[in-house]
Amino acid sequence: MRIILIFLFFLLNRIEIQASAFWMEVIPPAKNSELVTVRVSYGYIDNLSIRHRTNRTEFESIKMFDFNIRASSGKETALLLTKKEDYWEGTFTAKANTYYQIIGINKKLPVIVRNEKDSSKNIRSIEYLYGEYGATSLQSTLPIWTEGPYIQLTQQNDHYQIRAYIYGRHPTEESTIRIFNPENWEKNIAVDSSAHMIFRATQKGMYVVRLDWYENTPGNIEGVPFMRIRHRCNYCLNLY
Repeated sequence: MRIILIFLFFLLNRIEIQASAFWMEVIPPAKNSELVTVRVSYGYIDNLSIRHRTNRTEFESIKMFDFNIRASSGKETALLLTKKEDYWEGTFTAKANTYYQIIGINKKLPVIVRNEKDSSKNIRSIEYLYGEYGATSLQSTLPIWTEGPYIQLTQQNDHYQIRAYIYGRHPTEESTIRIFNPENWEKNIAVDSSAHMIFRATQKGMYVVRLDWYENTPGNIEGVPFMRIRHRCNYCLNLY
């Protein structure tokens, strides 16, 4: 019995480690309201492809994200989040015939220690969250965001075109885009600098389009050395 319990403990912890990440939900206004709700969570996908929220250490680090709303009108405002039980939440007022881009950046996460005896395995992680709301026909009026890796989605008939950028330019090094559908099945597609990356949204729910880009820049945070920086970009497309 003791062996079974130990096995289950390690199995559950192994499951929770898999595919852990931050994600964002952009919720349209309720009837007779102009308030768009933004919810940010941290959690994992289990072996049954079910997404779970957690409220442990990583959940608390959501407060270290800097969120901004970019509007097609040219206005840019900060978005403040308030902690709830298992997610953080903020709201902004949306005007008609306006496109909004929600961008969150977290540059304050601790170093990921992969091997305590070998610092060359350590990685600094910078997290980016992207979302959108409103008149997507005005999407092109916003300039490409150039302060880090960036993903842009453009709807074309029954599919979405994906464009990836690294500081305003298409990536030149080979990389991979990962797409999680609402059932959390994962699909990998190679990054194409000519923007020939597409996917179909076949059901309602949240799609996460992820780009991991590694920068070979060593450093030190609070006495913990690292050799590379992982820029993780999650574009969260919410279809209702």
